[in-house]
Amino acid sequence: MESDIRIQPDYLLSVKDFKKMILGASYFFEREKDKIDALNVFPVPDGDTGTNMSMTLGAAVEGSMSYEGQSIGELSEIVASHALMGARGNSGVILSQILRGIAHGLQQKETVSPGELSKALQYAVVYAYKAVSTPVEGTILTVAREMARGVRNAVRQGEDIHKSLEEAVKSGKEALEKTTEMLPALKEAGVVDAGGLGLLVFFEGCLYAMKKSLNDLLHQGRKGALDDDPTTVAALYEKSTEVFTPEPLDLLYPYCTEMVIKAENGDFSGLEDELASGGDSLIVAADKNLAKIHIHTQSPGLILQIAHNYGSLHNIKIENMEDQHEEAASSAAAVETPLILPGTGRREQGETGIISVSFGEGFREIFLSLGADEIVFGGQTMNPKVEDLLKAVRKLPQKAAIILPNNKNIIMVAEQVKNLSEKNVEVVETRTLPEGLGALLAYKPDQSFDNNLTAMIEGMNRVKTGLVTYATRATSVKGLEVKAGEYLGLFGDKIVSASQGLKQTALELADEIIEEDNDIATIFYGHDIPRSEADSLARAVAENNPELEIELQYGGQPIYYYIFSVE
Repeated sequence: MESDIRIQPDYLLSVKDFKKMILGASYFFEREKDKIDALNVFPVPDGDTGTNMSMTLGAAVEGSMSYEGQSIGELSEIVASHALMGARGNSGVILSQILRGIAHGLQQKETVSPGELSKALQYAVVYAYKAVSTPVEGTILTVAREMARGVRNAVRQGEDIHKSLEEAVKSGKEALEKTTEMLPALKEAGVVDAGGLGLLVFFEGCLYAMKKSLNDLLHQGRKGALDDDPTTVAALYEKSTEVFTPEPLDLLYPYCTEMVIKAENGDFSGLEDELASGGDSLIVAADKNLAKIHIHTQSPGLILQIAHNYGSLHNIKIENMEDQHEEAASSAAAVETPLILPGTGRREQGETGIISVSFGEGFREIFLSLGADEIVFGGQTMNPKVEDLLKAVRKLPQKAAIILPNNKNIIMVAEQVKNLSEKNVEVVETRTLPEGLGALLAYKPDQSFDNNLTAMIEGMNRVKTGLVTYATRATSVKGLEVKAGEYLGLFGDKIVSASQGLKQTALELADEIIEEDNDIATIFYGHDIPRSEADSLARAVAENNPELEIELQYGGQPIYYYIFSVE
């Protein structure tokens, strides 16, 4: 066994060391990601920094394990490439760029001295800052810079590799503690920067792995624990990990049932009336010999039987929404495997294909009906990776693509595709699903690429978005006291309402977001909201705003009970 390897003063990092460090960092991340996720400024279910960084690092490990060469430069390039393709969320992209900078500093090297490692870390800082359009201090960027500075100072004092990394961790801890005072939002929430903590965990894993054998890491790490596994700095913030989980749903109609009916005679008269008594959220969309059915029901079998009387059944899908809700709400970092769903709109039209990130079956259908060419599954707590978006771009027959990320934490991921694709790719920086719909409605197939970009940005900016979700923990945000489990109304980066009543919270949000010059408000209700409740809310909003046109749409989204779109 190589455990507790002694690091000599003149020790040079080898390929095996680098492989161990990436693997050790990945295990540490897997263990501590929940603590990192919990360091969320807003008490809402979107704390996924640790999960995104962990999954990004997991992709890097996958690439490193297959390398059998002897060049640390080649291995670092493989690690960086896999990390980029697997990067999720802003934190994952920044981590991938840190690894890209390290790879730049280590290129063409067989082994690495302390001085060369120091130089590589300085490149890492440069790449990390370049990845962010508007760098902000008090974030992972600050921690990365101070860690690189710590290594540089250690090297100047003649320290070895191990001591230099220890100095990086020490400097990083000091910088992390200062982040609370550097950003008002962190100070008010009483937390340190989650990305900065994640970077510290990364280097702590690297440092620990240096003294272990690869065999130890591969076998013991897979069991979830390592011999003499130390307590990382993340343990200092364990008190922040208490997360509110909503009560299990007790839906009257728990089964979301969908199908397509094919009928030779195309006569679907009477179908909607027959199905109406079997549940709620009924949608019957008939066209010639086809009818698309969506309904929430207690008895999927009865629905199938009624539908079968009208023709042959296809594309049948039955999902238990109570199970879906538990999966989405069990953790603030719920992650689902992103899927690329084919569009139906403008494959043969125009020079540009549209890719939209979306979650919720209703939103998916709406984006497709408006002409999106590809749908990549993802959103809050479910960030797709760079590779998912790149695959969607490559599937397009068009030579140009516009990506609608529809979430602020996916914009940076989408931006990476521009440098990886041979096609002309641009990102319209939509931060919400309603903004994405506003942008898509402005697209005209007969217009030029540049004209469409301008029009879509204008369409995005005409939309205001309100979100109703729940509080994952108790806190005080800008003077508003929030209790764990309360419903929250969000408008932009502000919590504008909080109460024990869902309808009350939604109405208070509507009052905040709707103004006299607005013409239309669309309310999208989530997969755990009965249609009757959504109807009641829509009527109340209409009564309070008699001059406003109100539309009610099934979004089917998790996390958010209601999403308001106001223009």
